[in-house]
Amino acid sequence: MQTNNNTPLQHCNRVKNANPNYTVPSNHTTRLAFVRDLVEKSQKINIVKSDAAVYMRPATNRKKIYYPDREKAMRALATVFCEHVNLVTHQVQISLRNAADSCGLSTISQNELNKTKVDKNYAPKPSISRASRAFKDMVDLGWIVAHKEWQVWDKHAGQWLDKYFEVTELFFKALGITPERVARQRDARLKYLRKKGINSGLTADQLGFMSITEIKERQRLAHYRRAFERLAEKRAITKVKRAINPKTPEQQRHVAQQRVLSRLGATASLMSLEVFKGLVNQELAQLRAIAQYEPSAPPH
Repeated sequence: MQTNNNTPLQHCNRVKNANPNYTVPSNHTTRLAFVRDLVEKSQKINIVKSDAAVYMRPATNRKKIYYPDREKAMRALATVFCEHVNLVTHQVQISLRNAADSCGLSTISQNELNKTKVDKNYAPKPSISRASRAFKDMVDLGWIVAHKEWQVWDKHAGQWLDKYFEVTELFFKALGITPERVARQRDARLKYLRKKGINSGLTADQLGFMSITEIKERQRLAHYRRAFERLAEKRAITKVKRAINPKTPEQQRHVAQQRVLSRLGATASLMSLEVFKGLVNQELAQLRAIAQYEPSAPPH
């Protein structure tokens, strides 16, 4: 297809980040030695060409080789998953969206950027299609389990919750980790948690009577709860931004007054004006911080 000036239309297949990679955050200073080893192996070994990957290829629907861009995406995700894997349940404790962000696999389209120009309070939605395709390949290879029945739809938000998924024995094998070593690590971690009694609010005795399956189910439910809470917090932040940013300082104070009155109810009349004003000032400061409100510069 050509334009009117006979210049052919160009279609670029080049990805926006040719070399996605994950850098361990500087605040991750208390990682387990086994997790550090997993991360290092994922960065040194090309798991996409491992025996475990080649062994599973005939069982997948994919007949083509993995092109370099897909291979790099899969390897980058694998490193993130190694950093965030739960050694007892093998649940990956990071969402696919955040995993994509952390290794450079998410992008923001021009259309989304244009929306932020129209509405300053709009939070652009990144695309993680490249990460999603790589994730699907990892599922097909048997490295990841993400059953459809595990995924939950939030009717209020009109979207799926963060995907719940787990790594499998094949994932560890692709990294050169034997099932025996994985089992030893699970047993050691479980022994530690039972001793401390710090797993999902359970006491050491309660945890001691629970099987791995029961612990895993409890963690899965905790994953859903955290996802619901994150969505609720996100909606609350958006609501505050829309309530604060378009308004004058006087109107913002009125919003803060109404929120304090709503929270206090009839008890508001029992306190002094000074206490009430103090609560309003605190509420207003919190609202402005959440909304990232920047007052207009005074005229020169």
